[in-house]
Amino acid sequence: MRSAGLIKGGSAENAVVFSISKGLLNPPLRSPEEPCRHKVLDFIGDVSLFARSGSQGLPVANIIAYKGGHSLHAEFVRKLSSTS
Repeated sequence: MRSAGLIKGGSAENAVVFSISKGLLNPPLRSPEEPCRHKVLDFIGDVSLFARSGSQGLPVANIIAYKGGHSLHAEFVRKLSSTS
């Protein structure tokens, strides 16, 4: 993806970096909710891989993700795919 110009790779200039002991390492944030917004957009993007005929990829459901991440989202989509 990098060679195709689709991603730049992670750096302090284009990522939000946190430390367990020190918190936010590269302030300022664009908004106070930026980390949460990022997680929600990651989830929407990952679940959109589930797209089926006209569903736009998002199931009609209330979904709660605790400590979500790309691998958890991918597993969720695999389970959805195997049940439909």
